Amino acid sequence: MKIISCFIIVTVILISCTKKVAKDPLLGFSDFAMLDSINTAGLYYYKNSSALLSPAGNSPHGSFKLRFNKIGFNALTDGGKLPVGGTMPDGSLVIKDMFEGNTISIHAFMYKRSGSWIWGEIKPNKQVIFSVDRNPSVCTSCHSQGGNRDLVTSFNLH
Repeated sequence: MKIISCFIIVTVILISCTKKVAKDPLLGFSDFAMLDSINTAGLYYYKNSSALLSPAGNSPHGSFKLRFNKIGFNALTDGGKLPVGGTMPDGSLVIKDMFEGNTISIHAFMYKRSGSWIWGEIKPNKQVIFSVDRNPSVCTSCHSQGGNRDLVTSFNLH
């Protein structure tokens, strides 16, 4: 009986400890769950191109590649952009992979949930730069400038 009880306790602990990691962002909204979702297959490059984009305007992000999950990608027009005045549907994931040389240095991401964006920045080594738990106002001040494309400023600059 003690062995069964110990097994149940260990199983419960293991399950509760893994809730911060999810292959699908719908299953969790922690920084590490989002990093896990960023690293999954089935993401689509902006304008179907994996070319490195240069920063534009006053962007603090540097050179980058932009990717979307299927939900976000399907909201884009044939020109690869969200129409002016358009909004991304709930479940959209937008990832800006920022580079230093040929190496990804930071993943910046936005995930649309219940009509609002969850934001974050995390390094590939799992160091959190900007947590999903922080107030996103530092980002929205720049992302809300002109273009009216649901806070995705890359559509205005590239």
